[in-house]
Amino acid sequence: MAIETGDRVRSYDFPGFRDDSYVEGVVEGVTDPDTHEHFRDCARYVIRVERQVAGGQEVDYLVGELVYPPLNGTPSMLGGVTNGVELAA
Repeated sequence: MAIETGDRVRSYDFPGFRDDSYVEGVVEGVTDPDTHEHFRDCARYVIRVERQVAGGQEVDYLVGELVYPPLNGTPSMLGGVTNGVELAA
């Protein structure tokens, strides 16, 4: 599933382990690991948070902020590849 700028997405904090902690928002772009000041390890989605759920409870700590999860398909430090971002309904 291709995720593009402008898509509304859900990004899980612990994909594959817990589905009750995530943010939802709109993808504003993708970082360039060759030029980004803070994220040189891999390309990352840039998501403006509209909704946040932590431990199954709605919270607002990150609402309005940007988050930077790795692009799906990025090799993970724990083995396998990342897949924590999906299109939201």
